[in-house]
Amino acid sequence: MKKRLMKPLLLLLAAAVISAVAMFGCSDGGGGTANSLSLTFTNFQPADYVIGQADFTSGDANQGGSADADTLSWLYGNPVVHNGILYLPDYGNSRVLGFNTIPASNGASADFVLGQPDFTTTGYNLTRDGMKRPQSVSVDNGKFFLTDFRNGRVTIYNTVPTAGPGSPDVVVGQPDFTTDNEDPADSGLDSPEASIAVDGKLIVTDSDNNRVLIWNTIPTVNGTGADIVLGQGDLDHTTVNDDDQDDSEDVTPTARTLSFPSGVWSDGVKLVVLDYDNNRVLIWNTFPTVSFTPAEVVLGQEDFTHNARNDDDQDGVEDATSSARTLYWPFDGVFCLNNQLFVADYGNNRVLIWNTFPTTNFAPADVVLGQADFTYNSENDADQDGSGDGTPSTTTLYGPTGIFVVGSQLIVADCNNFRYLIYDAQ
Repeated sequence: MKKRLMKPLLLLLAAAVISAVAMFGCSDGGGGTANSLSLTFTNFQPADYVIGQADFTSGDANQGGSADADTLSWLYGNPVVHNGILYLPDYGNSRVLGFNTIPASNGASADFVLGQPDFTTTGYNLTRDGMKRPQSVSVDNGKFFLTDFRNGRVTIYNTVPTAGPGSPDVVVGQPDFTTDNEDPADSGLDSPEASIAVDGKLIVTDSDNNRVLIWNTIPTVNGTGADIVLGQGDLDHTTVNDDDQDDSEDVTPTARTLSFPSGVWSDGVKLVVLDYDNNRVLIWNTFPTVSFTPAEVVLGQEDFTHNARNDDDQDGVEDATSSARTLYWPFDGVFCLNNQLFVADYGNNRVLIWNTFPTTNFAPADVVLGQADFTYNSENDADQDGSGDGTPSTTTLYGPTGIFVVGSQLIVADCNNFRYLIYDAQ
């Protein structure tokens, strides 16, 4: 009798969990169900480890010398951890560094490199194995995805690489691995900033075309065109903030227009896009299934028609200081886990954390990293006097651009300090 009752009970419990994830909006980061325990971070929390620099006070590209296994040069886009391996995009060196374990000491050296034949070569190439300014990386269902920014493409590895230099199997955005054009048709990409694959879908921010492209199934043939476009009414339009689709910019944005979208995150249910030049974050509570679907929630602005940076009073003019609900060029870095939303607020030199997934416009963040409170926004300002100190520290940031959360650790790409920071939750 108990066995007969168990199955209906389990089905009811499963339905409740699925309903909760749909309502609150974050999976476990890998397409699975999130647990309900959020991570604890505090304002101005110091990082625990640094990658790309020997210590927390150094901040030169390639540590002031040549590239090697322990150096970095410019960083854009989210990193990823898969099967314990950490993959770090190294934009300036046109490569991705692979660490077989997440470093637990400063200045760790990578174990392998993708996109280059060795750790000291940094030239970019328009070839199958080459890269030209790679940005975000992601993993879904055993495949590895890389946004190759300057080559105008996203490359797909059918097997997640665990050694270099690595060879992708499929390319989208271009017809083949040796072509780079900026054709704005359905199969073309122009300066894609970020990509993520989840739940069998591929999502790409086609930034200079002011749109987000969605493939309903992971492409298996080079040059496959997208199925859905956001930010434009169809795949032939590319103008910034063009709600009436007359190929000229409108006076204000709307819930369905974009201006250089950069970061993207999804769990297959919800969709979050960083709308960089509109100084806002757009949220779709239900994954879009038709083109030009309007967003349902906006962060950084009180409504969908405002777009000034750091405009807390919403008078259309930038305020003297930032606040817990304003944004200044949110760029590339966005991640959600266990109901927490993490956003890289590039222009304010900080990472914002919402401990509960936002459901209302202009919702204030709960925690800030890189600054002591929400009103400060200078780069590398350890003493919080409102001006940069000249050198970084354990608590400061200078243009964060990438975010990933794994276990109890937050990994942040600190772009202009040429380093990745690892924060342990408290």
